Amino acid sequence: MSDTALILAHQSGDRTAFQSLMERHRDSVMGFLVNRVGDDAEDLFQETWHRVGRHIDTYEECGTFRAWVFQIARRLVIDHHRRKSARIQTVNDPAEPTPSAADHTIPDQSLEADQLMHAIAEVMSTLPPPTAEVLRLRLFEGWTFRAIANHQCVPLNTALSRMHRGLSRMRTVLMNRKLIDPRGPS
Repeated sequence: MSDTALILAHQSGDRTAFQSLMERHRDSVMGFLVNRVGDDAEDLFQETWHRVGRHIDTYEECGTFRAWVFQIARRLVIDHHRRKSARIQTVNDPAEPTPSAADHTIPDQSLEADQLMHAIAEVMSTLPPPTAEVLRLRLFEGWTFRAIANHQCVPLNTALSRMHRGLSRMRTVLMNRKLIDPRGPS
């Protein structure tokens, strides 16, 4: 039975249909979560399916059900890392003075990073919105190309082409500004 048929069965009151969907996608979703959050994967897995259950009645098929589930899981991973990075952890001896970020910043590196980020933002703003969205989702949010294609309701090759065109444009601008070496890393 397809995911769509199981969704319709669930919406019609079949209580086993949702369980079947969860079992069908268990290994792939759990593998995705384990790779990104380790020991916290089981909690996020449960939360993913809790949210799927809350919103399955409003699910609209654009792409695949699997991609929709992974999008929910990915957002939970992002939230998890945000919460985790917000926690304050003391790793040095409290009796010793705490070094500030300014003690370790090299002015040239900071200036280069600022120039690079400004150039990337500038390039992103000049790209067609679908191309810029592919770059943003892939580079900054870690989406798979398949999930991006499903999100944009386009074939996988279209998402790949958009990524290629966006990266080519970005590479050209960054090389022209001498922010990256045309020969690659040394």
